[in-house]
Amino acid sequence: MKRLVYFSSTILTLGAVAASITLGGCSTRSETLPKSVVQAFEQAFNADDLDAVMVLFDDEAQILPERGAAITGRDNISAFLKDQMTPVVSFNTEADMSLVRKDIAIEQGHYRVRDVRRGSDVEEGKYMHVWRNRGQGWKLYRVMYNTVVTEPTTVSISVAQAAETETDGTG
Repeated sequence: MKRLVYFSSTILTLGAVAASITLGGCSTRSETLPKSVVQAFEQAFNADDLDAVMVLFDDEAQILPERGAAITGRDNISAFLKDQMTPVVSFNTEADMSLVRKDIAIEQGHYRVRDVRRGSDVEEGKYMHVWRNRGQGWKLYRVMYNTVVTEPTTVSISVAQAAETETDGTG
């Protein structure tokens, strides 16, 4: 009986693999977002151009911050971004991948926030943008960022041997 179950599951697995290969051959070629779309948010944000940033957002957009509730609506998104924008900080993104399917696109990558006065990075993380095209070009539909936090360093403090000897009166 065990052989029959094993054989049946092997046949089902091989059938599934064959079907996926066949269907994969019929699928359309994957598209990616144009570089100008992927870089538009970073460029407008670094120019401190809130109007140019807001043009990139869909009417039904949301920002999904790492902490806190979703930010919904053009006025709320504008207020949130205005609070984030400053000429002393640059925001750099690098898309690791983008995938387009009809009117929806996903862009995933990593980012770095740099204090331009000090010349040092102050934050880094990963992001995901979901873009939507409803006939007026690609617009940001969902925006999500997650900060990469380094593990805290554990410090152990112990009394040096010489100091113990002095305090116990033997040294």
